[in-house]
Amino acid sequence: MHDLYISQSHSKRAGTNTVTEYNRTVKYFVSGQIGKRNNQLTIFNDAFEELATITQVSSGLLPRFTLSSQNKQVGSIGISLKRHELLYVNSLNWFVLGSLEKRRFQITTVNRQLAYAQPLADKRLKVTLLNNEQESLLVLIMAFLDRWAFIAHRYPLAWPSPFNTPIPVISPFSSSSKPHN
Repeated sequence: MHDLYISQSHSKRAGTNTVTEYNRTVKYFVSGQIGKRNNQLTIFNDAFEELATITQVSSGLLPRFTLSSQNKQVGSIGISLKRHELLYVNSLNWFVLGSLEKRRFQITTVNRQLAYAQPLADKRLKVTLLNNEQESLLVLIMAFLDRWAFIAHRYPLAWPSPFNTPIPVISPFSSSSKPHN
């Protein structure tokens, strides 16, 4: 078990994040863009060798993403209706639980936890990895969710609610008419 720290990119949708160890030595770079069809987010090691990629294959209300490692597709993720509390990574059989608003995530299988993330005061995301075998995939998914939170909150859906709909005014007098004497 060890911790890694993901920096926030300046533009959120695009740019490069550094993934560092506790002593601030760079271990990975996460670079790319998400939000539109065919956009990619890629994780590189410190020698700039590509380790894994998330590619957006559809956009709209139900965007879909593929996860590739060593140029082979290893899974896919579908995000549904802006309710990101539970995601499923097909083929890898991973569950991603968490809150985009709070920047807290965890990745588990049916019977064990693989990684979890939580925000720090300096706006980095602390990722605790319990599985070192697929470290680059786990870190890439955490960085992807951190960026997707910006997209989801920048373009929110307006869900009908009794608290956000205008109340009809029923009155015999309108605001533009005044009683005549």
